[in-house]
Amino acid sequence: MTDQVDPYDARMKFAKLARQLREAAGLGQGTAEAELIEVVGGYDSLLSKLETAQRVPKPAHVAWMLTRYNPSAVDAAALQALADAAGPRAKATVAGVQAREYIARIRRAERIWMIYDEIPGSLQKRQFAYWALQGSPFIEPGDVDAVAQDRAERGEWIFRPDGPEVWIVLGEGALDRLAGPPDVEAEEIEHLRDVAGREKVHFRIVPNSVGFVTGLSNPFTLLRSEADGWLAYVGHFARNDYVKKGIHRFREVFDDAWDRGVSEEQTRAILDVRIADLRQH
Repeated sequence: MTDQVDPYDARMKFAKLARQLREAAGLGQGTAEAELIEVVGGYDSLLSKLETAQRVPKPAHVAWMLTRYNPSAVDAAALQALADAAGPRAKATVAGVQAREYIARIRRAERIWMIYDEIPGSLQKRQFAYWALQGSPFIEPGDVDAVAQDRAERGEWIFRPDGPEVWIVLGEGALDRLAGPPDVEAEEIEHLRDVAGREKVHFRIVPNSVGFVTGLSNPFTLLRSEADGWLAYVGHFARNDYVKKGIHRFREVFDDAWDRGVSEEQTRAILDVRIADLRQH
């Protein structure tokens, strides 16, 4: 384990390995959690939080796991190294705790579904994000550049070649709600076009002519990961909610919007036309 390991990445890997070692030891989560609390102290759901990367492991937690799970020397060393790397604070971000939690969940997702009526942060290039955030009542002027960089880095993580499979539904009106000088706007649409052409991305635009679409007026991101199972993220300026119940409703809403969008080929054609228009100005 090197110093370059991101603490959040280490925490997620620790969570996965800890769960695997518990299961290999033949312990149910409830039984193991009760024993952990009795020996180390803590609260209900402590082990659950450790196994879903919501809690930084403490030395006492790791020591108990190594004793109780009795892993091989290789697994024991790996668990300890991940715990050590997960301990330091992650790179500071002005986006706050909620944003860091979202980033952590995004990073362990194997599949992602996004539906939005404006270009979401994960699809924004840094310069576009910078201009889009200029008028935000929630971001201090001195923090705008850092938040814009956070958004761009999040997108780079999601849309990397070995990243998760992603489905995107975007309302056509989002292409009219741009920010920044014409060259910045054009580069942003070019970025959308690039993303739409990637192998692991499925991208559809819902034309304005379709009319009211439930998912576009209630945007969300749906995540699927081994650690969290199904999880819906619903962002709001006042708070962010993670929903596990009623996931089938989110799937139905997404599928409805997906079916009402134009084909992926037509989506790329729409983006090409927008790029040409912007480049002419």
